[in-house]
Formats: sequence, structure tokens, C-alpha cells
Amino acid sequence: MALAVSGGIDSLAMAFLAHLHNRGLRSPLDLEALHVRLDADGQTGGLPHRIRHWLKALEFEVVEVEARLEASEQPPLDCFTCARARRRTLLEAAEARGASHVALGHHADDVVETWLMSLMYTGTPEAMPPLRSYFDGAITVVRPLFELQRRELERLARLADFPEPISECRLEHEARRERVREVLSALGRDQSLVRRQLYWAAVRQLERSDQDD
Repeated sequence: MALAVSGGIDSLAMAFLAHLHNRGLRSPLDLEALHVRLDADGQTGGLPHRIRHWLKALEFEVVEVEARLEASEQPPLDCFTCARARRRTLLEAAEARGASHVALGHHADDVVETWLMSLMYTGTPEAMPPLRSYFDGAITVVRPLFELQRRELERLARLADFPEPISECRLEHEARRERVREVLSALGRDQSLVRRQLYWAAVRQLERSDQDD
């Protein structure tokens, strides 16, 4: 099984929890940490030594791949283009390595922000599914942190003494997702309630979509 490890707290938490779960299995899974070398400015130098060492201590095989960019995808990349290139490269690398499942570190706050961001900027809310198949079912993408909140992962990182994560992209605070976070933050005490309601709105949309299928 391949885990997409960007080097941020979310993907490190996913790797840590996957390791703990794997230790309890009668037949442990072969776990790979796949890292795509890409940010807004193009190819990067890859994962820092501290993170590679930590992942190997958790019994992960660490695999780093250069992003495959289309002719129209030239740096500097906006967030949408960067994410699309990362996902394409990740799935192609997983398929080439014979992985049937790829785990992504998206959590409940990502579900909420993606749903609200699509509603605000396209007029049509799009829910992030916890599971989706690609390449005619050859690869299934799973999001094992789907129900966990960002603050829970941050607390885990402190308690388990994670290595220092990779710094945020320089465009992080200019991205649409960051503006959505600012909108939610402006709600003050109501933010937790609104995030919870938006999360369940996204889940209900997914359930209706499954029923239609």
C-alpha cells in the first residue's frame, strides 16, 4: 500500500497511524511512502533527511518521484495546477509500482473547506469522497483521516514528537483555500458549529450520490 507523504503534519500523522495499525495485523502490509518532488516553483529537492529517517524507522520504504508536468503546466504553478500534477504523478507512480491502494492525508477540515470552496467559486458544492477508484478500478484512493479534525492531528504530532514538517508553500496564504479558512475563522465561536454542519452536508451529498449510482 502506498501513502502519499508530502512532509506536512497531515501526511506524517497518516503514516504514524498506519504504522501503528500495521503492527497489529497478523499479516502486515508492505507500506510505501510516496513523495512527489513538486511545489509552486517546480521540482524540489525532496524530503528532508529528518523525515526520511523517521519514515524508515516506522518501517516505510521511501520512494521519491519527480513530477510529470504537461506542456501547459509551467512554473510558477497555481495551487490547482500543482495539485493536479501531484495527483497525476502519484497515481502513475503507484500503478507502476503495483500498488492497488493509495492513501491521502485529507482530513475532516479539508472535506469542509473543499466543499465550501467549490460552492463559493463554482456555485456547485463538490464533496471530497473517502474512497474513489481510478484506471478502471486498478487503483483505489482512500482517505483514512476523513473523520479526524486538523487540531486532533496537530495534537498527535506534539504528543508523538513528530519531526519538524516541511514548510508551507509560499503561495499557501494566497490560495483560495486560505481565503475560505479566513471566512470560517471570522465566525468566531460559531466556527466549530458551522464546520460540523458543513461536514455533514458534504457527507449527505456523498451518500445521495452513492444511492444514485
